[in-house]
Amino acid sequence: MTVLSVTRTTVLTICVVSLVLLTLSWTAENNNAIGAFNSVLRFKLPTSIPPTFNVEEETPIQSLPFTAVILYLISQSRVVEMLDSLASLHAKLPGHPWPILMFHTGDFDDAAAQQTLIRQVDEYLGGDAESMLFAARLEFVKLDWALPEGIPDNVTQVDPIEAFRWPGYHHMCAFFAVHIFTHPRLQDVTYYMRMDTDSLIEEPLCYDPFELMHRNGKAYGYRSVGGDAFETTRGLLEYVTDYASRHSVVAARLRHNDWDGAYVDEDGDIVIPRTLGYFNSFEIVALQAFRLPDVQEFFDDLMSVPERIYKRRWGDAPLRYATVQMFFDDERDTEEFCGMKYYHPQVPTPHCPCVPL
Repeated sequence: MTVLSVTRTTVLTICVVSLVLLTLSWTAENNNAIGAFNSVLRFKLPTSIPPTFNVEEETPIQSLPFTAVILYLISQSRVVEMLDSLASLHAKLPGHPWPILMFHTGDFDDAAAQQTLIRQVDEYLGGDAESMLFAARLEFVKLDWALPEGIPDNVTQVDPIEAFRWPGYHHMCAFFAVHIFTHPRLQDVTYYMRMDTDSLIEEPLCYDPFELMHRNGKAYGYRSVGGDAFETTRGLLEYVTDYASRHSVVAARLRHNDWDGAYVDEDGDIVIPRTLGYFNSFEIVALQAFRLPDVQEFFDDLMSVPERIYKRRWGDAPLRYATVQMFFDDERDTEEFCGMKYYHPQVPTPHCPCVPL
């Protein structure tokens, strides 16, 4: 064994032991801060947050009243492009070194595959002490997706929209639209930031985006808004309109947010406007906000007809947009990260100056 490998093993051991010791020494100081902050929010932040530890500086951080993760949905075929995405986080995303969750559906079950990716990331970022510590933040989480009751496993029988990528893509839509909020790994997490494997932050960000979300009491952060194809949103606006007709609070919120939903014109014809959606290849989500009972009631109603996603292929982007418009104040509760110079192949992102907090 070389001196370099012994050093790396020793550093990682120290980091893990230090983190465990800090967890054991957690006090109620942060809980009080969270309680005070909750008083101004419609949703509640978790009150049992473990202490945080700045691995790169090797100093404890006792003053952060929230926790966060960055997450990807990965496969072996996406590793090469993800290296550039991770490199952009390493170089250009300020703030605490939160865990980076590698959600996968089986490609990284094997410990050897996980270690190979960690080593690839370390080497791609330069193979120095900083890159090693960054790569050590990767955490692999297996997603056990299954077709919901009532959906057969025969693609010909289901005859879904975009059959060529059924059911994997449809599973992904259901996961990010609904099921992510009940995933066990995220139960004690305040915020998650999603990145696609081909997402890039192109210039250093002048603020910590999680701190911005927390300081301003935001429920949802996004980069830009666009439209989804009519073929994959057929019936979605009508469904939202029908749901609102049965829930007066939702109807009032949609009116407040100037929701452009389906309507009947003066000739009695149903008019379907363009269906909007967040380009959620990047998003920051306050998880507790989407666990509110009224939001969960909507999710239950949505998934009571699983064909909406698994046959019609309603996507997580327009569903996220609809959910936010139905249950949150678009101006008060959302944050457009215009100051982040962000790149994704399918996302137009006009840029504005980055303003420090």
